[in-house]
Amino acid sequence: MRTSADVGELVLEIVAGEAADPSGVLEALVRAAGGFTGLTAGAALHSEGAVRGVVTSGPRGSREVLSAGFGQGPGGECARSGRPVVSVDLAGERARWLAFVAKATTADLGSAWAFPVGHGTAGAGTAGHGALLILGRRSSAPDLDAARVLAEAAAVGIDRVLERARAARENAQLREALQSRIVVEQAKGALSVHAGIDVTTAFEHLRTHARRRGRPLTEVASAVVERRVDPSHVLGT
Repeated sequence: MRTSADVGELVLEIVAGEAADPSGVLEALVRAAGGFTGLTAGAALHSEGAVRGVVTSGPRGSREVLSAGFGQGPGGECARSGRPVVSVDLAGERARWLAFVAKATTADLGSAWAFPVGHGTAGAGTAGHGALLILGRRSSAPDLDAARVLAEAAAVGIDRVLERARAARENAQLREALQSRIVVEQAKGALSVHAGIDVTTAFEHLRTHARRRGRPLTEVASAVVERRVDPSHVLGT
């Protein structure tokens, strides 16, 4: 019998994993949810008004049903709305999700449970990162509390991945800005020595030359430092 300790271990695997992107977190979520419940599980992201990046588990037929469920089905509805969607009798939802229910019936799947994988800062009922969708027969029912906890853990995991990516972008931008500053300072020094002028005046010449030719300042500075341009051309002498 699965215990709360098992759920805790799965939560740690999802949250503390080293996924490189949100899809990796969803893969961990699907493995955890499918393994814990013994049912077919899938997950998808919701971004820019569309559900995408569907991750599924189980036999091929079940995976096809899951994919349909993230279109006009419970998974897609949950991902778009940010609210749980539960149906223990899919046959009664035929008018609501026609294509999905047809596929589910063919695969002998009669129940669906969808839980939002919401953003950590999103309010109740708002669309978040996506959704977890679990499918089973009418006689089966997953541990809903555990499934909800796993979905919440995935939201935290995705937040961590996005934060790491944001930090990496900012660090790269800072490194680029620092390198640009160094090159400009080197060019100012080279022009100053060449013409016997102060560095402030050298910088004005450098900037004016770049503007007149419609070239980035750092590009002109690099050309000066690497001696690909005659300093006298930059100085106007």
